[in-house]
Amino acid sequence: MMSARARTSISSVVFLTTTALIVAFLSRAEGQTQQTKQVMQQKLAQSQQLLGAVVTSNWTALTQRTQALESLTRQPGWQVLQTTEYRTYTTAFEKATQALAAAAQQRDQRTAATAYSQLVNSCVECHRYVARARIAADTLSVPHSTVFR
Repeated sequence: MMSARARTSISSVVFLTTTALIVAFLSRAEGQTQQTKQVMQQKLAQSQQLLGAVVTSNWTALTQRTQALESLTRQPGWQVLQTTEYRTYTTAFEKATQALAAAAQQRDQRTAATAYSQLVNSCVECHRYVARARIAADTLSVPHSTVFR
């Protein structure tokens, strides 16, 4: 059986290691730059127009909005975070835009609606992830300039 002192010592080491890992992770993650803000505003505008195209079965507009969204993922403002989680959300977003493009080509409104839902979900989940990272940075008193530029 482990003594109380040994358990406390191990708990302290685990806590400090976990804290150090979180700080290291957050210090690698950069947040919203002016470029990122601009790209995200463009993404929102394109996504809103995309909904109109899906609902009205406007295949030309759906194709145009999808291409515009795909091009945003290649902008420097989009690629500001270099974490595994952010890349996962970007991949989900890109898959949804590809599914939207295929639905537009096939003129399939149901598939387009499903893909649009996946696109929105990828955005919501990514924004939740970024918000949690910011809260963690605040909790750990990590300067925002270190984490979110």
